[in-house]
Amino acid sequence: MPSARATLRALLPFALHGLAREVDAAAGLLLRTSLDLPDFVAQALRLVDPATTLGRIAVWVAAGAGLWAVLAVLRSRRDGTLLAAALEASSSGFAPLYLRPALTLLALASLAVQPAYPYGFTLPVALTQDLGVAQDAAALAALVALHAPRPRLPAPGAASLGLIAFIAYALMTPSWARHWDGHPGNEPKTLRMAVALGHGLTLDVEGVSAAMEALPTRSVAASVRDAAAALAGESARMLAALARGPRAVGASAIEATRITRQTVRGKDGGVFHVLAPGVSAILAPALRIDRALNLRRGTSGRLGATLLLWNALAAALVSALYLLARDATGRPGLSAALAAGFALTPPFLFYFFQFYPEMLGALALALALRVLLFRRWWTTATMAWMGVLLALLPWLHQKFLPVWGVLAVMAVGKAVGEMAPLRALLWLTLPQLVSAYLFVLYNFAITGSVRPDALYLAWGPAGVSSVRVGQGMLGLLLDARYGVLPYAPIYSLAAGGLLLATPGARRLRWALPAMAVYYVTVASADNWSGAVCNLGRYVMPVAPWAAALVAVALGATGHRRGATALALALAAWTGLFAAALWADPHAANDCALLLARSVFADGNVYIPNLFIRAWSDGAPGLFARIAVWGVMIAAAGLWIRRAARGPGGPGGAGEPPPLTSEREIISRERDDLPVRALAGLAALVLAAAFLLERWPTSRTAPRYGDALGIGPGATAFLIDRVTVEEDRARTRGGALDLIVRSREPLPSVTVLAEGEGTLRVGGRAAVVLTGRPVALTVPLDPIATLVGRRGVGESLARQRLMIETPGEVVLRVRAQEGGSP
Repeated sequence: MPSARATLRALLPFALHGLAREVDAAAGLLLRTSLDLPDFVAQALRLVDPATTLGRIAVWVAAGAGLWAVLAVLRSRRDGTLLAAALEASSSGFAPLYLRPALTLLALASLAVQPAYPYGFTLPVALTQDLGVAQDAAALAALVALHAPRPRLPAPGAASLGLIAFIAYALMTPSWARHWDGHPGNEPKTLRMAVALGHGLTLDVEGVSAAMEALPTRSVAASVRDAAAALAGESARMLAALARGPRAVGASAIEATRITRQTVRGKDGGVFHVLAPGVSAILAPALRIDRALNLRRGTSGRLGATLLLWNALAAALVSALYLLARDATGRPGLSAALAAGFALTPPFLFYFFQFYPEMLGALALALALRVLLFRRWWTTATMAWMGVLLALLPWLHQKFLPVWGVLAVMAVGKAVGEMAPLRALLWLTLPQLVSAYLFVLYNFAITGSVRPDALYLAWGPAGVSSVRVGQGMLGLLLDARYGVLPYAPIYSLAAGGLLLATPGARRLRWALPAMAVYYVTVASADNWSGAVCNLGRYVMPVAPWAAALVAVALGATGHRRGATALALALAAWTGLFAAALWADPHAANDCALLLARSVFADGNVYIPNLFIRAWSDGAPGLFARIAVWGVMIAAAGLWIRRAARGPGGPGGAGEPPPLTSEREIISRERDDLPVRALAGLAALVLAAAFLLERWPTSRTAPRYGDALGIGPGATAFLIDRVTVEEDRARTRGGALDLIVRSREPLPSVTVLAEGEGTLRVGGRAAVVLTGRPVALTVPLDPIATLVGRRGVGESLARQRLMIETPGEVVLRVRAQEGGSP
């Protein structure tokens, strides 16, 4: 049997965790008052029901005892020790559960200091209420890092992983994306260009004026003949214009004129979109297949084959990411797990069904970087397909022109450095020359100028400039609405990978010039946020490189359970954000909508808002937020580098010094504890939040998304599984807690229920809902009668509703007449 001390050490965290949850629930009820309560903490503690709390603490302790026993049995079998010894050894492994009690005490202290919003310290209050899942995820990550055996992950092939990703993406594709009308932003333009190319081998979209099924098609021979004639004619005219001097083909030579957004009329007529045609050319054959299938089925606008093609290309990106990470780390199992995880998080999550060039750009850059950084002694075949791959980059979008030049120079330099034969070098360089010639010809044929930005100048916007480059450089990563790191914090570990001294990290650093050139290019765009698109579109091409750096960081610190705890916590937070954004496409397009859901914590206090025209437009504390985020990223990077230098780590210079005393052994073991990593992470986040909360928030009160006005001075809250719309709430069934706040005690309220199913109030008999509105008198159980500092009173009451429905039920709540002044 374990000692009493070990039993207390093992079970006390569960008991305090259960107690903290009950206190948090009581405080959550009291936080719904609008009063400034001088004795808030005492009032909240009085709402804790002793009998219920003891019962739930007993449940937590029993569950903890069971978990402790299971872990001890597993440890005993693994280490070959007695069960009693295993119980003693594993008794200290539940300390991460102390995180919630600690945050509960901090929240109560902040409410004691200032019980009115925004409280003495808002973030701990939020972390014990609607954001409680964040602290639970962090604690669970530490527990997993403490107790889970080091995984031996299988090493699938790239093709197998790609097939899995393809099936997953095909099944996950939203139904609305399978129709032409479900694609907003630039996607309709891309599809129109694809129809023009597929029907007549032209970029002129003037004839695409109806559904593709209703448009005539031309024979391939006729289309090729006309395209070849146009190519020859425009080539002759361009060469003649070039002979007259550079000014004849500069900005002054642009003859195309603006029609509407991203659409111009060509110098010789016709209607053209300013988007590069590469994505459309890839989609054109699939659209022809969809056209044939739709005509056969008698439907219009369905994009089945086109989406499957795009799913397959996105799955190929997952495989390319796996290969890049595998070559950088030498750990195929870890690389496969990370590639699968990144495939389901921003920015990869949103672009396997949306036709944007950045997904193809990410695929091209991942393939190119792998060959450039990790493949030695190129063969002629490698140079041939590498030449074609690089030559395709500018045709995806004009933003890829600068990085294309850098990668081409890197490729030629590598080939020359490896003494490649002239024939192989020609296979690499000739596609670049042909692509460059055709690209300037493409611009000349439409606009009359060979400038690479001629189409954008003809449309109107200046495109790339230095006016907002500072906001773009920081905003692509940190912005509260469009930045990647706040919603995919796992990428912050890339800073650690960048600082390591492992061979993979050193090779990945060679890609910094190319990645920086692309990043600065998109950051310099006036619409660096990505216009109408989901989170992370513009940074997606560099995401595989960043993910490979994350893989390097994790591969170098896999022997340290503390680093594992940090990585799991960041991955859990990333997954939570990914799930929330996936469930709300509008929030995925503008994350301000996601931040607005937080009841207590104003995300704009903690995350910089960089979508501004000038720095002078920034909110108070903007530069402090930028600095705090920079410090946290740097701290993560430096900590990863330090952890990689530990015993067994590949990131340091040489082996660690031998341990000569028991104290040194214990000290190093403690330094590796996930508990310390969790405590450090919590302390860093809380310290940053406390500092940033010194600047004012625009909020004046909590924002409850489940609140309904039910009469003068009275508000109803329908907690859990509801969507509130003005004066009504929609629910798909389940248990609902009805909380009513009123100036005077209300004995009951009237609930109007409309839908099909049953509604049960408390322990009463269920009422059948037939589709028509049904009025129910719902009695309320008093919670508390409160008096604020200025003598104003409020009452809180509650009732439980149980709804069963095959569809949806609409609820309206009204105060009983005469029940409130």
